[in-house]
Amino acid sequence: MSSATAASGLLTYAFLIVAARALDPKAYGRIGVLWGSMFIGAIVLFRPLEQTASRAISARLARGEDAGAVVRSIAVAASWLIAGVAVGGALAWHELRIKLFDGSAMLTVMLFVGVALYGVSYVVRGIIGGVRWFGGYALLLLSDAGARLLLAVPLLVVSSTSLAAVAVVAAGAAGAVAPLIVGRAKLRALHGGRRDTYLLSEAAGFAIPAALVAACDQLIVNGPPLLVALDGAAPRTVGLVFGATMLVRAPVYVFQGLAASLLPNFTHLRSTGAASRLARALLRLVLALAAIGATVVIGTAAVGQQVMSALYGGRYTVAHSALVLLATAVASYLIAATLSQAILATGRAWIAAASWLSICVSFITMFVFLSGGELSRIATAMAVATGAGVVILTAALVLALRR
Repeated sequence: MSSATAASGLLTYAFLIVAARALDPKAYGRIGVLWGSMFIGAIVLFRPLEQTASRAISARLARGEDAGAVVRSIAVAASWLIAGVAVGGALAWHELRIKLFDGSAMLTVMLFVGVALYGVSYVVRGIIGGVRWFGGYALLLLSDAGARLLLAVPLLVVSSTSLAAVAVVAAGAAGAVAPLIVGRAKLRALHGGRRDTYLLSEAAGFAIPAALVAACDQLIVNGPPLLVALDGAAPRTVGLVFGATMLVRAPVYVFQGLAASLLPNFTHLRSTGAASRLARALLRLVLALAAIGATVVIGTAAVGQQVMSALYGGRYTVAHSALVLLATAVASYLIAATLSQAILATGRAWIAAASWLSICVSFITMFVFLSGGELSRIATAMAVATGAGVVILTAALVLALRR
């Protein structure tokens, strides 16, 4: 799974490099706004369903119970959310088209289609994670990133914002379908044991605070281009912010596969009474991520500017200090996200939500009130907020384990 998620990250970077070289910074900025707003929308709305399904399925299978009712309830909830996306898209069409995409109807359509397709993908991820078929999760990530790059191949010969947008959006469908085709036998593990109901009200108790966690998490991870655009920055500046933030996020792409395994595995250990094993695993993981984060910061400080110019082209040049701050933010984020999954596994979702809300508020407040250029403000706010987040979430985890 680690190899597959690393490969997925490389494929994603290959797409970003192809798109950056094919498009000018202004057009690339529009793709950055689409990327950020689509993933924020999909993750805020549907990652809570992924985590709810993953946690509930894992706990039921650990107790020898049937998990089919969980899948049915989550599917119903996802259907209602997709319908809500369609209605919300119709109501907010004009404002989003003008403020986010400079009047482009095509990019606005892609935003809502992408949220819906990735919504299905996140539900599939939750089911796969719940049965702890992590090879299937890796297949999903590889199919997603591979399809995105394959669809972007024509960008090597033609500069097209629309083509890049289609590649961004259609990848969600490819990722969702592949594991369902390959893993039908694996998914039979959902059925068996004692049958029981699983009500949407039961899911809501976890899904609502998980949605708050996802919203705050994604505003920090994918929100910078969107925040800069809403702040009135020129599209070229938005493109530079998108390029810089994506450059240092390589560990996050690799981490997303690992993160998918954390909640169901932590929940399994918690449900089977193996709390000491959970604590040891968490400590080892945090130390490993700290070492990885330190390596990213040192590497960015040494060659970050050169790598960005070499990969994206000479039109993409940003300050050295901003790249180092962004790398520091990524290092802190990896640890914060891991601590968050451990808190969710204890069932104390509201504690995790309150912690992330404080992190998110500090991030936005600093971005609004700091002086300087957009990238400098974003980088500083991300570094300080995620660093404080590690401290906040560590305290929250101690509180969750004591209750």
